[in-house]
Amino acid sequence: MAGSGEPVVLKTLLDTYGHTAAIKDGSLASERLRFDIVDAKPVSNAFGRMAEHGEFDFSELAIVTFLQALAFNKPVALLPAVMLNRFHHGSMICRTGGPIDGPADLAGKRIGVRSYTQTTGVWVRGIYHAEYGLDLDGITNVTTQGGHLLEYVEPSNVVRAPAGKKLKDMLLEGEIDAWIAGRDAPALPEFRPVLHDAEAAAIAWFARVQAFPINHMVVLSTAVIDAHPWLPAELFDLLKRGKAAYLAELREREAVGADEAYRKRMLLEGRDPLPFGVEPLRRSLEVVIDYALAQKLIPRRYAVDELFDPRTRDLT
Repeated sequence: MAGSGEPVVLKTLLDTYGHTAAIKDGSLASERLRFDIVDAKPVSNAFGRMAEHGEFDFSELAIVTFLQALAFNKPVALLPAVMLNRFHHGSMICRTGGPIDGPADLAGKRIGVRSYTQTTGVWVRGIYHAEYGLDLDGITNVTTQGGHLLEYVEPSNVVRAPAGKKLKDMLLEGEIDAWIAGRDAPALPEFRPVLHDAEAAAIAWFARVQAFPINHMVVLSTAVIDAHPWLPAELFDLLKRGKAAYLAELREREAVGADEAYRKRMLLEGRDPLPFGVEPLRRSLEVVIDYALAQKLIPRRYAVDELFDPRTRDLT
């Protein structure tokens, strides 16, 4: 514990993004804080270490993992700050020239996904259910991993792939019919998105639903907030400064990669591509809560305000 005048050192799990890079390299800093950064590649591999074991003081966390942590009364407090978000209409792929032509062909099929609780999978299944009528109970979810919360019991239509099998190979060999691959989708001619014009579908969906698909946010250990009540505001301010500098830079340069291209398009349209604050995030959180409930990931529909500790709810 830091003494008077000494900075508080936070054991931190945080990936490198445009808006976090300066915090991680120390060029954007607070005199009151120091970050003991733990690197994990990919960062999602360490989410269980926070959600289940409380290993970090300050941690990036998938929003669905947080919803389950809330359900199991884990001592973590959500900050209303997005680390990673992206459209997911193109995240489910199938074999080029195979039996799946579009969403209607997925009824009763076997769909691969790394983990049933993976946030990308929750968004994809939720969108396919709400927009294209996919019967979530009628599909079989073929997974290679369990979730981050040991207490969670998966539904009966979740099965494990054979040990050592890769979802890419299972899709090529016809052992699964589609794969919610997200960023893991290989750029091979053998694969294509299930939706033929996924980008246009995503833009139309966003215009109507008005939800940014949130993947990752950040949390604090409630114990560290108890010890340092000023900490949420200090961290939130630092994150906001990192975001402002990044978006100002992005406005003036070429986007790198699909995620930045989406952010820059939103930015130039006058929208905030990285919403911070409960109200800007409210609609997105409402949608992911509904999707998580429909997929039996949480026990009830939470109100958005329930997701936040009173000490983090009013950060704007």
